Amino acid sequence: MRLHPRQTTIHALGKPVAPHPTPRRRRTAYQRQAWNVVAQITQFRLFPDGSIEFVLYDDNSYVRAGLPSPRCLTRGSRARRTILATRARFLARCGDPKPGWQDLGAVGYVTGVGFWSSRHLTSQASPNGAELQPVTSLRLIVGCR
Repeated sequence: MRLHPRQTTIHALGKPVAPHPTPRRRRTAYQRQAWNVVAQITQFRLFPDGSIEFVLYDDNSYVRAGLPSPRCLTRGSRARRTILATRARFLARCGDPKPGWQDLGAVGYVTGVGFWSSRHLTSQASPNGAELQPVTSLRLIVGCR
């Protein structure tokens, strides 16, 4: 896996045709690459497993992204320290997420590893199921404190 991020746009992430069936392992080039986008984080929420999900928006396009729960990261997880530090900085700056969607409106650089979602989301998501999971870096430019 290439964790050195490649710069792209949210619109570009929505262009490739999603593989069928949805891969259960990171086998495609998209899933083996870290991607960096500039985006507005319009909303965020806490999942029951403790992960944080974001809705990213730019240029009339959406993509979902997520920070895993610390409980889901093993000691051997790649970029574990970076992911945990990113999560801690986000929580310190923007507060604890709740289970329901919360508006945010922050703008920043988001880096995450490509992921093909098997969820069929119809709004505020990439039309091809592309996501950034896990988020490995989040640097806010505007928003939160």
